[in-house]
Amino acid sequence: MLLSYPHVPLLTWIYQNNPDIKAKGFTAEDLSLDIIAMNPSATASTILVTATATKPGDTVFLVNAIASGYQAYKTQNLQEQLTKARADLQTSYNQYKTQSDTLYQEILKINNSADPRISLLTTDRNSIIAAMNQVQTQLLTYPSTVHSDVYILQQAKITDVTSTSKGTTILLVTGALGFVIGLLIWLLMIFLDNRVRSDDQVPEKLGLSYLGGLTSNREIQAGSVSTTGLASQQLADIGMNLRLTGVLPGTWQAPKGAVLLVTSAQPVEGKTTVATGLAAAIARGGRSALVIDGNLRQPGTHLAFGMPPASFGLSGLLKTTGGENLDAAVQRSNIPGVWLLPGGTTMKDSTLLLDQRLPGILAQLRKKTDWIIIDGPPLLSSAEASLLASMSDGVALVVDSRHDKVAVLLRAKAILRSLTDTPIGVVMNRLSRRRRNPYFAVAFAEDAAFDATAPGPKYTRHGDTHGDTRGNGHNGTNGQRPEPVVAAPSPSSPNHYGAPVGPGPIRPISSMPMDFPVMQPNPNPPSPFPAPRRMDIAPPQS
Repeated sequence: MLLSYPHVPLLTWIYQNNPDIKAKGFTAEDLSLDIIAMNPSATASTILVTATATKPGDTVFLVNAIASGYQAYKTQNLQEQLTKARADLQTSYNQYKTQSDTLYQEILKINNSADPRISLLTTDRNSIIAAMNQVQTQLLTYPSTVHSDVYILQQAKITDVTSTSKGTTILLVTGALGFVIGLLIWLLMIFLDNRVRSDDQVPEKLGLSYLGGLTSNREIQAGSVSTTGLASQQLADIGMNLRLTGVLPGTWQAPKGAVLLVTSAQPVEGKTTVATGLAAAIARGGRSALVIDGNLRQPGTHLAFGMPPASFGLSGLLKTTGGENLDAAVQRSNIPGVWLLPGGTTMKDSTLLLDQRLPGILAQLRKKTDWIIIDGPPLLSSAEASLLASMSDGVALVVDSRHDKVAVLLRAKAILRSLTDTPIGVVMNRLSRRRRNPYFAVAFAEDAAFDATAPGPKYTRHGDTHGDTRGNGHNGTNGQRPEPVVAAPSPSSPNHYGAPVGPGPIRPISSMPMDFPVMQPNPNPPSPFPAPRRMDIAPPQS
């Protein structure tokens, strides 16, 4: 019963060629559900057909209709094969005859009987006539009609019908039991599935500010920067919400540019997509942005810009003793107003170098660009992300709405809150597309009742009053940040965010001269923020 006829299932073919089945109110789907065909013996080529119906007469009709339809199906299938074979032989015969007639006409055109061409043409014609006769003989052996080898041994009778009064009851009980089991499984999955599925659950379950989200759409391609379409609009909203929620201070313009860390709890959640797309949105608004590849264990931010890997990048700057090579490390991206400090060569033990030398590098970069976006490593992979957060003005925590559990996100939050006081905002990635009212953002004011893991003084958003002294732009000065000063350590004091301790003279990193001027933003129409006043940066020498 699994055979098919030119892309049409057998039962559908029987239904289409037997109008009586349709006249009795049956459909092709009813035949698939009510008809069962089986081979009761492995040694005999016998098919037993059974049917189920509400009336005994309909049961007998269905069985006999299926048996007759299967026999007609096999007969028509064989007849079509025979017709095709006869047509192929007839075509071959006609071709041979045409060739024979052509040779005969060529022989007649030669008037001289002694011409040797007549002998050659006659030989070729005789060969074609022999092949033509062979095809004709084979064609005569084929019958014009054929019957299948399928026979109906016994027609179904009304006495063969077995009635049961429990069939409907069994079906109803089975369906009800399946429904109850499915409902219990569904409720259990909801109970065990403790994920942040929507944007409005971020303040409730995580106690963090919500910056915005990216919907799951085909515009966001792997290995590219989102510069157009819905994704770019959502990234522009996220950039504005960073200031509205107080995650970043209100002053973004160099020489006091803002430093934002983009990280996540686990790998492959969309950090690079958010970091690079946010930089592109900032550049379209008339600002300059520098993206730093802070994942030195697996640098890959350059892939999003379509740039080759750099042998000298952040890792090279950390290994040098001064900031003279900063001009050679910063690269111009293919997006106007966006710059890239690639990771460079892989470093497995970069934590101590980041602690000693990155603050001085950031202090110089703050003077040259409006935004510094660090594409950082995952929080739960190493201490590097927490260290980068302590040097940043704000943290954008990217959350994959499909996979991240609340327990994992609370653990990442506890790490940040226990090690730093940097404001944190959440960016939801791969959200389901909304048709109406897509915009949502909220600034969450934390307190000890919600987060018992956050030590030290708390802060209030929007830059009015701040009770902490982090030195990252939230110090009660209405968003204004004092110029960071990094001094050389004395022999009696620990080396904290200063020059490395070693032989030779000690040079503070913040006092190193910089060879490149200020980064020029994208020359777009004026943004709602104060226009920057800078010159263009010279590209690095090859």
